Amino acid sequence: MAADSLPSDVVQAIAISNAKSIGEQPAILANLALAQQIFNQNMQQQIALSQQQAMNQVQMAAAAKCVTIIEKAEGCKNQAAIDQMIKDIEKLMDIIKNLE
Repeated sequence: MAADSLPSDVVQAIAISNAKSIGEQPAILANLALAQQIFNQNMQQQIALSQQQAMNQVQMAAAAKCVTIIEKAEGCKNQAAIDQMIKDIEKLMDIIKNLE
């Protein structure tokens, strides 16, 4: 046998080393779990940030559309055109509310 040819102090050192490795395993696994948890939280924050940026762009586009509608109707004295403008702006606001 190979173990018979090794000195007893070498066999004992190997056994101690193996026991130490086994004893450290829970801490290594806990560190891996914590690293995974931190990674997942970071990804969730990045997703939330990108969704917020997308919503800001939609709101900016809607505001620009409202400004365009108002500018077109600025010189208009026709009440029907003004009423239509109000309806268009209300539709845009409803769309934005439904997106949130």
